[in-house]
Amino acid sequence: MRKAGLRLLLLLLLPLLLMSFIGREASAAGSGKIILDNKELVLPSGVILENTNGSVMIPIRVVVENLGFEVLWEQKTHKVTVRQDGRSVELAVGSKKASAGGEWLDLNAAPKQTGGTVLVPIRFVGEQFGLKVGWDNSDKTVYLTGATPSDSKGANNSDGSGYALDVPVNTPNDTPNSTPPTGTEGNPAVTVTQVKGAIFTENRLIVASSGAVKPTVTTMNNPYRIVVDFPGTSFAADFTGGIDGTSTNGGLQGKLDVTGYPQVSEVRYALFSNTPSTVRFVIQMTGSNPYQVVTDNISGLTTIDLNIPSSGVDPIGGSKPIVVLDAGHGGTQPGAISLTKKMEKDFNLSVILKAASLLEQQGGVTVILTRTDDSTLGLQDRVNIAKDANANIFISLHANAMSSSTANWNKVNGSETYYSRNESLLLAQIMHKHLVVGTGFKDNGVRNKSLHVTRETLMPAVLLEAGYLTNSSDEASLYNEELQDNLAREIVAGIMEYLGL
Repeated sequence: MRKAGLRLLLLLLLPLLLMSFIGREASAAGSGKIILDNKELVLPSGVILENTNGSVMIPIRVVVENLGFEVLWEQKTHKVTVRQDGRSVELAVGSKKASAGGEWLDLNAAPKQTGGTVLVPIRFVGEQFGLKVGWDNSDKTVYLTGATPSDSKGANNSDGSGYALDVPVNTPNDTPNSTPPTGTEGNPAVTVTQVKGAIFTENRLIVASSGAVKPTVTTMNNPYRIVVDFPGTSFAADFTGGIDGTSTNGGLQGKLDVTGYPQVSEVRYALFSNTPSTVRFVIQMTGSNPYQVVTDNISGLTTIDLNIPSSGVDPIGGSKPIVVLDAGHGGTQPGAISLTKKMEKDFNLSVILKAASLLEQQGGVTVILTRTDDSTLGLQDRVNIAKDANANIFISLHANAMSSSTANWNKVNGSETYYSRNESLLLAQIMHKHLVVGTGFKDNGVRNKSLHVTRETLMPAVLLEAGYLTNSSDEASLYNEELQDNLAREIVAGIMEYLGL
């Protein structure tokens, strides 16, 4: 009966998937559109938006001029410079290297020149200035949000760009009160992938989506449950919640039928987060159980298979979530040096040790530290520790600094959080909320950046920049015991919130 149900579900979803592929082919001939905060921008004649190596290429001048940014073009070197309130991004035609804030970063695709128009990877440029970037491949549309000018002239904005960062955080629960996925302040949500159906059969959860999506899977205890998050997804309007399943609220929250599987208490689903739009499935069980995740990028099917024999060897931490805490720098690598010659490595280690102690007192997780003393550790060593432990999340703590050659270098202050991979965005948003509460500093927002420890790790990973050691006010507070205690408590609170403990 269940095999027949599975075949029926796949037969129902196959035409939808085929229509999606046909629609993409049909739209390939179009030039595409750019939607900036609900407003369609006018593209230069003959320009076609491109997707090169996963990077959407658009005419840079079209976007930045609508934002009021300054664009400089050097014909001799074929270099584009974008400036706004002291922040500068430099790109060169044909080069996969770009400079942002004085740091050289790698690009997936090099800028290119088409006639008199320069096309650049918009996600890289947009996110340097606090914009959220989405791409709908079905109709070749780029969505840019978060560009609404603020009332002030940038002094109090979270990224100093003159445009307020728009990064709300939903309070995570397994089954939150669901609302239709909309953007902030009336802007439409950017959703690339839709979850079209799900069924629990033959001791497997099978989820069908309109395109390839890599889920993030974690486990939680009391009771034991396997939590499967699909980042960048929302429910399709015709979502099928299992052949015998029940659904409520238009398919945004419900349960699948698990009759006949006594070790599975229930399988529930909900729209876990609106920003970013994330669909969550929770497999609640009577006890811990090994599992395997298989994703088919062609069919869009993801399978969480519970028919996996136990190895007989308990993993690190048993069934508890594993949290890796990383105190940046150490040993021969002091990190940034403060105005009064204090070293960043000491601040990082002090707070991380406090946070680890609090986490262990709370219980429910296994804590692993990349370093517990003033030892030297390479970036890849830190990544390897997290990989070898099969960690659920990775948190790295740092303090920032500005070069004295930068204008107003000692005035820059505030806290920011960095992530590299999409599956880390939700963790970054939650941790950043707690970081700002812990420091009490200016909110510099959540930023995407290619950093080794957040890029090379396999689990959700973030890097917290607590404050600026080159700012006298930040520095004095960062080495204050009270702030360090507050920050440690908030780091723990963010971890527990993300893990749902």
